Amino acid sequence: MFAKAFKSEAYRISRMKSPYILIAVLMCVLFLINFLYMCVDLYGLMGLSKEDVEQIQEMGTSVEGYEESFMAGFQAGLDTSENINEEQAPIKILGEGPLYGESVAVIYSMDVSSLYEALLLAIFIGLYIGNIYSTGLDRNLNVFAGKRMMLFGTRMLMISIYSLVLHVFSWITSLFSAALMGASVELAFDKAFVLYFIVTWLLLTSFGCIVASMTHITRSKAAGITLGIILSAGILSTIMSIASLMLQRKLGLESEFNLGNYTVTQNLATVNLYSDGHFVVRALICAVVYFAAAYILSLMIVRKRDIA
Repeated sequence: MFAKAFKSEAYRISRMKSPYILIAVLMCVLFLINFLYMCVDLYGLMGLSKEDVEQIQEMGTSVEGYEESFMAGFQAGLDTSENINEEQAPIKILGEGPLYGESVAVIYSMDVSSLYEALLLAIFIGLYIGNIYSTGLDRNLNVFAGKRMMLFGTRMLMISIYSLVLHVFSWITSLFSAALMGASVELAFDKAFVLYFIVTWLLLTSFGCIVASMTHITRSKAAGITLGIILSAGILSTIMSIASLMLQRKLGLESEFNLGNYTVTQNLATVNLYSDGHFVVRALICAVVYFAAAYILSLMIVRKRDIA
C-alpha cells in the first residue's frame, strides 16, 4: 500500500510544472548572488583595499579589537570622502569579490544561508499540498479510510526528497559558479562539509514540515506560502530579537540570550562549515523537535477530519 501511495504522489509531482520551474529559479538566483560576491569588488566600492579588510578582520577577532576595527573602517570612509573632490581613477566595479578565491563548500554555505532554498520550498509545498484541497482530491480519497494517515506520511517523505533535490542543485550551482567565476574549483569535500550538508538538509526538511502543517490546517495554499515567506524573510527572527531584549531587561538574562537561536530558519542561516559542536547540536535538536511537533499536529488534524 505504501509503495502504491508513494508512486501515486511521485507521479502527481512529476506532472506539475512548478517543481522544475522552482529549481530553475533557484539556480538562476543563486548564480546571480554568486556573481555579486565573486566578480564585484564590493570592498573597492566602499573605498577599501584587501589589505584594509584583512587588517580590520584581524583586529575584529577579539572583543578588544571591535572598537579598533570599527574606527579603522570609519577612518577609511573619512579618507575616501575627503579625497572625493581630487582627481581619481574611475571606480572599478568588476574584480575579485569576497568569495573569489573560496572553495565550492564555502560558496555553497553562503548560498544555503541566504534562505532562498527555504523560500522556494515553501512555494512548492503550498502548491503541492494546497492542490489537494483546491482540486477536491481529498474528498476522492475516502476509499483509503484509515490509510489516509499513511498517505500523509508519504507526502512528508516527498517533501523531504524535494528539499534534498533543492539542496543538491544548490551545490551544483555553487560548483558551476566556482568554475566560471572563481579562482579555482576546490571542492573541499571533507567531513565538515558532509556534516554541514546533512544538518542543513534536516533543517530544511523541518522547515518544510512546518509549512506543510500550516497548509493542512488551513487547507489554503496562500497560508502555507505566506508562512514560508515570513520565516525565510527573517521577520520572525526580528520579532524574536525584540522579545529577547525584553526578556533580558525583565529577567536580567545575559546579553547573548536570543530566542531566534532556537528557530529553524535562524539556525539554517547561521550554521556554517566552521560552527562549534554545540551550535551544530542545537541545530539538530531544533530540526528534530520542530519536525516532530509539526508532524504530530498534522496527524492529529488528519485523524480528526477522518473521524468527522
